[in-house]
Amino acid sequence: MTDDELIERLRGVFPPVPGRLFALGLAAFDWLAPDATLATLAYDAADTPAGVRGGEPRTLTFAGPGVRVEIEVHGREIVGQLAPGGAAEVVLRSPGGERGTRTDESGGFVLSDVPAGLVSLLFRPADGTSIVTSWIHV
Repeated sequence: MTDDELIERLRGVFPPVPGRLFALGLAAFDWLAPDATLATLAYDAADTPAGVRGGEPRTLTFAGPGVRVEIEVHGREIVGQLAPGGAAEVVLRSPGGERGTRTDESGGFVLSDVPAGLVSLLFRPADGTSIVTSWIHV
């Protein structure tokens, strides 16, 4: 059996992948930042029981080797802090595309009109390194 024959047999066994899902899968490769330091989700206030949390804003903390990112989600706005501080480009990544801003000298930043759904933040400090957060749902 050739590879092409095997692929045809497998297509008959599995249901077709919806176009939107297929496009998101391909787009994931565009979002890959292999040289970036990964800052994974270390804390999410949404995991706290509602009676304890007290409502808005949602606070999240991402941590990686030598880096920490703290954000607050206020509706469609993200207010955050990159530590250690310093000037950096900030790129908001989502299935709808990318857009960015810059941190101030202390590492603070604000992103407005954040789309609902999956987002990730990519930071490019002046030293040439990159930091990327894990994906979250806002």
